Amino acid sequence: MRLKLVLAVACAILLVGCGGGGGPDTAASFAEIRDLTGAAAPVETPAVQRARSPGIVSRADSLIVSTIYGESSNPALPAFRLRSRCSGTRCTISEPTTGYSETVRLSDLEFSAGSAAAVGTRHGVTLMSWTGRDAGESYTRLGAWMAHSGFAVEDIQATEQGIRTGLRSGIAGGDLTGTPVTGSATWLGVMVGTPATGSRRGDRLQGDAALNYDLSSGGGLDVAFSSIKNIDRGAAHPTATVLFADVPIAPGGTFEAGSAGNRIQGGFYGPGHSEAAGVFEQSNIVGAFGAKKQ
Repeated sequence: MRLKLVLAVACAILLVGCGGGGGPDTAASFAEIRDLTGAAAPVETPAVQRARSPGIVSRADSLIVSTIYGESSNPALPAFRLRSRCSGTRCTISEPTTGYSETVRLSDLEFSAGSAAAVGTRHGVTLMSWTGRDAGESYTRLGAWMAHSGFAVEDIQATEQGIRTGLRSGIAGGDLTGTPVTGSATWLGVMVGTPATGSRRGDRLQGDAALNYDLSSGGGLDVAFSSIKNIDRGAAHPTATVLFADVPIAPGGTFEAGSAGNRIQGGFYGPGHSEAAGVFEQSNIVGAFGAKKQ
């Protein structure tokens, strides 16, 4: 999923155009990443996921974008956050300092794959790494297309007329199940993320995702992202675990809790709530996740 339009929104806020730039390449080989994260060799190729993605997009009734963290060399706005409120297949992106607001729709986004490579498979989810340059900007992305949904974390870098701009965000969406979750169930999968701010912003993070729900307990959805590793540094991330407890689930199978900086939003996708996907922010990590029902 390409957030090119969101980059245009940021550029409008900064009153500059956006063009070329550069993004980090992984310092570790995919084999080293698999050793670090406990992933197995990929069971899918980029071509397989690319072929599946148009069908998911055509059926999609959900788009979720995290808060978008950015910085620029423009002294008027050196650091900024674009707030995101999403419903259905559209999100309202706003910047509170300037009052700028823009609606982003699923149909506005670009879904080009760029240069893709399979990283590894964990809990039945095969992660893909995308890198590319498009209309003068460069990006790196880590995520996956599952059977009914997709998720990714993306870092975009651009420079125009000496003004540098960087953006980091999580994105997810797909074909919602649309019915209440009943009984008890567990979904296991993968989280992807990046430090939202700081010197290592843009580094790619990977960890395990576990979602647990038990209707009989009377609580909400418990979500845990654990064993978080910085795959660009080949080391554990200082925050090893991120938790969200008792997240309420709406009758349509969507869930949301918190606000910018400490937030989770997602949904259940496919027949029988077979997949879960969404975005999150906590402990200076912004990212996304996807998981499959066990």
